[in-house]
Amino acid sequence: MNKLYYIVCDDKEVNVFEGRYQGRTRGEALKFLKQSIGRKSLCGLVFTITEIPVPLIREIVAEILGGEIPATPLPIEESLVEPEPGTPLAKPVPVASGGKPGNPGFGKDLWTQVKAYWEGCHSAKKTAEHFGLSPNTLKTRIRREGWNQ
Repeated sequence: MNKLYYIVCDDKEVNVFEGRYQGRTRGEALKFLKQSIGRKSLCGLVFTITEIPVPLIREIVAEILGGEIPATPLPIEESLVEPEPGTPLAKPVPVASGGKPGNPGFGKDLWTQVKAYWEGCHSAKKTAEHFGLSPNTLKTRIRREGWNQ
């Protein structure tokens, strides 16, 4: 699914690039930026690549037009269709006690629960899904701490 990215790149407070890119991944947008400015590396530059969700664009346009939504909506690709109302936009992210949201590497309480659950089922996939973790993160922890032994 193609996404719309907004890219800004500065070199010592001089704007080198500012524009949009439509592509599948942030990595493709990064390659596009490198090609656009003609550099192999972005070292020394300050840049940001931000994904712009279509519903947000619609809200901005409606606000600019004084709250009026145009009678004929702007055409968008079928892959960029809005989700059904009431559908959560993202999975809830576990927060480890004493740690940071979305970073399960900081929180012994969470990993104690994860280990106990894993020992009950011995399935990295099920455990990762249950706690909202990446299976690879869990497999790395299992290997590093020797849970298999």
